[in-house]
Amino acid sequence: MKKGTASGKSGARKYVRLTATPENIRKALRRIDWNRIRNMSEEEIERNALDDPDSIVPFDEVGEPQLVLPMPDVAALRRRLKLSQAEFATRFGFSVATVRNWEQGRVLADGPARVLLAVIANEPQAVVRALRPVDRTNRSSRPRKKAA
Repeated sequence: MKKGTASGKSGARKYVRLTATPENIRKALRRIDWNRIRNMSEEEIERNALDDPDSIVPFDEVGEPQLVLPMPDVAALRRRLKLSQAEFATRFGFSVATVRNWEQGRVLADGPARVLLAVIANEPQAVVRALRPVDRTNRSSRPRKKAA
């Protein structure tokens, strides 16, 4: 069993990685009271989710649904772009260690990183353009607006 933190920082939410064998899964499924689960009301389901300290989706006070993107396959994305780990990290602003940890499943990307990875997967050139340094010497190409 490996213990660690989701972000690698002290005080961050802890996680535990377990290896589930088919026998362990069968035992766990036999211990579940399926009739109780089928008869739960929506309020009971929400209350149980809010009370669960291991819930992966935090509920806010308003109860608005939150977008939680799936963890992308970073290695497949990087290979599709024909980049090494170092090239991928440099091009998109990640550390090489972060890319390596994502690919090896030691750490999951947080929400904003998952959004960026989703954009990279669909429009990598848009991210490259957005991250390109602005040429401050050639300002004459765009007229400045006067302050009101």
